[in-house]
Amino acid sequence: MSRGLCIYLALSALSGTLLALQFLWGAVVLVLLILSLFLRKMPRTILFVSFLLVIISYFHTFLYEKNQKSDLTPQSEPSTHQVFIDEIPTIDGSSFVSFAKVKNEKILLRYYFYTEEEKRKFSEINPGFVCNVKGQVAEPQPGKNPNSFNYKDYLSHQGVYWILEVQGFEGCVDRSTWKHALTQLRFQGLKRIEQEFPSSTVGITQALLFGETGMITEDTLKAFRELGVVHLLAISGLHVGLLFAILHYLLLRIGLTREAASWTGIMFLLCYIVLTGGSPSVVRASFMLIILILGKKTSWNIGVIDSLATVFLLIVLYDPFSVYNVGFQLSFAVSFSLVLSSRTILQASSSFKQMVTVTMVAQLSSIPFVIYHFYEFSLIGFLTNILYVPLFSIIILPMAILTYLFISVVSAGWSMIPYQILLEGIQWLSSAVASFPFSTLIMGRPNAVLLLGYLILIYFVFVGIERRKYLSIVLLFLFTVFHLSLNNYHPYGEIVFIDVGQGDATLIDLPYNHGTYLIDAGGEVTFPKEKWEEKENRFSVGEDIVVPFLKSKGITSIDALILTHGDLDHTGGAEAVLNEMKVGELLISPGSREKVEVDRIVKMAQEKRISVKEAMYPDRWRGDRDGLHIVSPLDAEYEGNNDSIVLYGQFGSKKWLFTGDLEKEGEKAFVTTFDLPVDVLKIGHHGSNTSTSETFLNETNPKVAVISAGETNRFGHPHPEVVERLKERGMTIYCTSVSGAITYRFWDKKGTFSAHLP
Repeated sequence: MSRGLCIYLALSALSGTLLALQFLWGAVVLVLLILSLFLRKMPRTILFVSFLLVIISYFHTFLYEKNQKSDLTPQSEPSTHQVFIDEIPTIDGSSFVSFAKVKNEKILLRYYFYTEEEKRKFSEINPGFVCNVKGQVAEPQPGKNPNSFNYKDYLSHQGVYWILEVQGFEGCVDRSTWKHALTQLRFQGLKRIEQEFPSSTVGITQALLFGETGMITEDTLKAFRELGVVHLLAISGLHVGLLFAILHYLLLRIGLTREAASWTGIMFLLCYIVLTGGSPSVVRASFMLIILILGKKTSWNIGVIDSLATVFLLIVLYDPFSVYNVGFQLSFAVSFSLVLSSRTILQASSSFKQMVTVTMVAQLSSIPFVIYHFYEFSLIGFLTNILYVPLFSIIILPMAILTYLFISVVSAGWSMIPYQILLEGIQWLSSAVASFPFSTLIMGRPNAVLLLGYLILIYFVFVGIERRKYLSIVLLFLFTVFHLSLNNYHPYGEIVFIDVGQGDATLIDLPYNHGTYLIDAGGEVTFPKEKWEEKENRFSVGEDIVVPFLKSKGITSIDALILTHGDLDHTGGAEAVLNEMKVGELLISPGSREKVEVDRIVKMAQEKRISVKEAMYPDRWRGDRDGLHIVSPLDAEYEGNNDSIVLYGQFGSKKWLFTGDLEKEGEKAFVTTFDLPVDVLKIGHHGSNTSTSETFLNETNPKVAVISAGETNRFGHPHPEVVERLKERGMTIYCTSVSGAITYRFWDKKGTFSAHLP
């Protein structure tokens, strides 16, 4: 077999698959394939096989996607179901989540415990259990903000189209078979780590040994991501190779022949894939090794690049949706780049220079995928990888394996102390370094043209490095500067009513970097919980919705954060914004510091030397120069909703009124004081019947209404009477609970509204 031949087959399969799923990117890969085949003057046989594989993979993916249909239907009332749990459940706080099967269809099962004793009993449920449950089938929620994580798509790419919301379990029995043996072994290993290891080491140890990252704290994940070393918290191909090499050496030392050691190693790799949950990097590395081993036993001359391309080809044909998996994309992109750059790596004069080259290649090849999915790139990732990769590979991974094996035989005792000190030290160091200014570069999600530009330029950087010509590096740097300039100096402006559930958060981003304002930051009302009910990583509107949305837009600084009043559904995300963004000024309603949450935010802002101002009419502020004026409150006495900061401005030829939670009394004071025409009204108090009076609507006469409210919220917002009041006036109504985020994009005097969900 000619070396490198399989890479054309891999490109053919990728092209056909993407043509069926993402036509634009499929066409790009097809052009790349055609250019490669003809420029290298490949034989007609290879041309024929390649184009045949494009057609086969296209129709295979088309039919695969078409056949992904469900026989279940949504239910309005709970009913009894028999579920077969065939994967390891996740227990986090008071929640129990697991993939399961109902009538041979894969679903996601979700249940909330009532007592700690019930939680303890459920910890024994593992793959192979069959349970009778009473619950309701519901459709997963799609992403409700631009660039946000789409949970519905994530599940559908795994063949899951429904969530079974369980209200009660009516009994479970263990019907596991030999097929579940390895999965149960993984389950027992994870439980042993959780029970025997110190809590500060559980998450990383589970990740290194079994590929399970659910127990890693959000702070640790965030720090490792900002340092560009988060890939070390997944089992990498290097880890698989080290384990295989150690096993092969030990088998030879105890007297096995090379033939027997090789077959034993192959069996180990197949079992290891299951033990680690089948993560893309483990599947890739394991099957690459298997193909290389089998290749040596045949007359086929299979090289590393061919084994990598063959694994890629097989995975894409087996599961076309795997191309959507971030781990799959990063694993194969970095691996292909390293293999294709192997000549340059091996030419380095020392082991250290080789490691530097490997790190540089891995970092460069990951840039397009990292900024597309995570919106930012680590500026110090090159240096941290040089330190962390050998540290994890040579010290931490072997220590994790030895410590786990040791506690499996005897009690942990003193043997755990060095390992615990090392991991806690690394987590502390990672958090400290990640907190340095300019450790990451927020780039936003690039559009298709920019993403293609990065891919092309990075390819030429690799070619240039191999030929010792470095002009392409300069071009990549200039292209990055151009990308960042587009983020800041785009010719259009946007007003986005971010869907934060039951709360408010509105972004005003003006053209040419004239001003960026955030009115409120959303938040969630929390209730006291017992310790057993607390999740390992608690959901936060600020950290999980508002900040990622801002980063996806390439926003790094906000001229002013305006907290209209002190309610938690408006202020809860402010701390995350202050932590992650450069904020020029914080505006609060006069007297709202009497609220504990607002006082904490103000103190945090003052520690960061951010100007804090209690704003009321007729105060002047920096927004006045951009046509955004404060028109309420009218006095310094804080009275809750009716003392919300109200803003009035003109953007894209429309006059806007942002009312916070202003109620009827505040509306009356407003229309008594001002005679201002309004085109777009942000409806007060999420559409509560305590706001949006007939008098207020008559005086302001808006044409468009925007309501920010949570889907199926417990307050019943927006109130039906308010909605009817708006409809009677012939107003266009947008509501985040129905349509997700609402965006108004404008150029000079023209603008258009769009809803994220159709």
